[in-house]
Amino acid sequence: MKKLTLLVYGLCCLAFLLTIPYTPYPGSILTKALPILILAGLAWVSLRGPARLFMAAALLLSACGDSFLEMDMFTPGLGSFLLAQLCYAWYFFSQRDLSSRPYGRLFFVIAIMLCVSIPVVTHAGDLFIPVAVYMTAICLMGIGAALYRQPSAILFAGAMFFVASDSMIGIDRFITTLPAARYAIMITYYTAQLLILWGVLESRNHTPRPK
Repeated sequence: MKKLTLLVYGLCCLAFLLTIPYTPYPGSILTKALPILILAGLAWVSLRGPARLFMAAALLLSACGDSFLEMDMFTPGLGSFLLAQLCYAWYFFSQRDLSSRPYGRLFFVIAIMLCVSIPVVTHAGDLFIPVAVYMTAICLMGIGAALYRQPSAILFAGAMFFVASDSMIGIDRFITTLPAARYAIMITYYTAQLLILWGVLESRNHTPRPK
C-alpha cells in the first residue's frame, strides 16, 4: 500500500476522531465516510476481477452505512453494513483454504460471536430480527476470514477488529452505555477496514492470480 495513501487515510481518520465532540456539524458525514472512500478507491485501482468488485463494493456500502449512522438512521445503516459484510464474506469464502486447518481461528470467531450475539439480540427489542440477521452476517465474515488462504494474519486481525467494533455498537446501544464508546468504536472500525484491505492486497501479491 502506498505510503502517501496510508498517510492521507490516517489523517482523515484523525480528523473525524478529533471532531467527534462537535458532531453533528456541517460536513461531519463526509468527514466520517472519507477514510473509507479512500480505501474504496485504493481497492479499485489496486485489485482486479472479483477482488476489485467485492472489496470496493464492501467499502462503498460501509461508507453508506457510516453516513446513515451519522444521520442517526440506524436501520438503513444496519442494512448497508449487512450488505458490506456479505460482500466481504462472499469474497473471503471464495479464497478459502481448508488445508491450513484453521480450527483455532474458527473456534475463536464462533465463541466470540456467541458471547456477544446472544445478549445483544435478546436486548434488541423491535430490532430483534434485523440485528440477528446482521450478527449472523458478521459471523460469516469472521469465519470466511478464518478460512482465507495464506498469508492471512493481517486480514484475520482486521476481521476481528470489525467484530470488536460492531460488538461495542451492539452493547452500547442495547445493553449498557460504554465509556468513550464512540472513540473505541471508530478506532477499531477504521483499523479493521485498513487491515482487511491490506490483508487482501498482501495475499494477492504473495500468490499471483490470473487477471
